[in-house]
Amino acid sequence: MKVNYKDKEKEEVDEGVFRIWLLDESLGAKNFFMRMFEILPGKETKEDKHPYEHEIFVVSGEGKIKTGNTWEDMYPGDAFFIPGNVIHSIKNSGKEILKFICIVPSSYRKYRKER
Repeated sequence: MKVNYKDKEKEEVDEGVFRIWLLDESLGAKNFFMRMFEILPGKETKEDKHPYEHEIFVVSGEGKIKTGNTWEDMYPGDAFFIPGNVIHSIKNSGKEILKFICIVPSSYRKYRKER
């Protein structure tokens, strides 16, 4: 199954932060879901914490990622592992849109519905 993120709908999840669902149960994915995020310059995600882990791969732009109390720089080609139950957030510290892929387990949907 092929999809192109440019053909998918963007949803604004925080001011200047957009999520695009690429692969999920609607396309037959059973174990993991893939999303593309776009963060406008100067914007950031709210701090979040949840029981599931997730992985991030930076496609373009520059930013900073906070895991626990530590901030790290983000550049294209960087990959990050965020364990479950760790407070995290991401901000765009550059001048271009920060784009990254985020993969979460399919249990994401059940967890979000219960919150």
